[in-house]
Amino acid sequence: MKDELDDVDLVTVYTDVYNMRIKLERMKKPIGTRDSPARSCKDLHHGHPQLKDGFYWIDPNLGMSDDAVKVFCDMTDGGKTCVFPDVHASKMPNIPWRKSGDGWYSNLRGGFRISYDSVGIVQMTFLRLLSKEAHQNMTYTCINSVAWYDNEARNYDNSIKLMGANDDEFSAVNNKPNVDIDGCKRRRSESKTVFNIVTNKRDQLPIVDFFPVDYGLPHQAFGFEVGPVCYR
Repeated sequence: MKDELDDVDLVTVYTDVYNMRIKLERMKKPIGTRDSPARSCKDLHHGHPQLKDGFYWIDPNLGMSDDAVKVFCDMTDGGKTCVFPDVHASKMPNIPWRKSGDGWYSNLRGGFRISYDSVGIVQMTFLRLLSKEAHQNMTYTCINSVAWYDNEARNYDNSIKLMGANDDEFSAVNNKPNVDIDGCKRRRSESKTVFNIVTNKRDQLPIVDFFPVDYGLPHQAFGFEVGPVCYR
């Protein structure tokens, strides 16, 4: 009987040691699960270079794994950590908006602030500290509405402004964003303008609001879609 009990105790000890070893291995090389989150996608890529692009769990503040967050890891580009805006506050189809409030989209009737609540302020702050560069794009869709360059007036008087997380503004005057496509400049029936922001001032992103100018007249409408903010 005693031998049987000793065998059971020995199995328990070996099991505990094995589980502890697994936990230590996960701490050394996290695997990107909720129970074993990496500090960032870059760290995950370094530990497991064979991993493919996809969604993984990270914990930038290295606290308890309870506050780990799920992000998209671009492993093809060296492990960029990409945070998507909340689904309910990231896009809107073309609508004939009326001008109201102070002009910022979040203060228009029916407008809203672009949010990233799924990650939270604390983890976003630590993610910025772990990164050297941030980038994000936004697509402005338009119907008879200028978004950046006005081809008819030949100026930028109707260009929109984008607001970053630290209240910095990106506009034709200051902090000019890259404009990959500017289909709205001719005021056609339907087109789009794509803005692309790249900055080493990581606290400038993500985009949280924007200020449209050329809208409110008959047959005019605009919409938008905000892409993920990615840190490297």
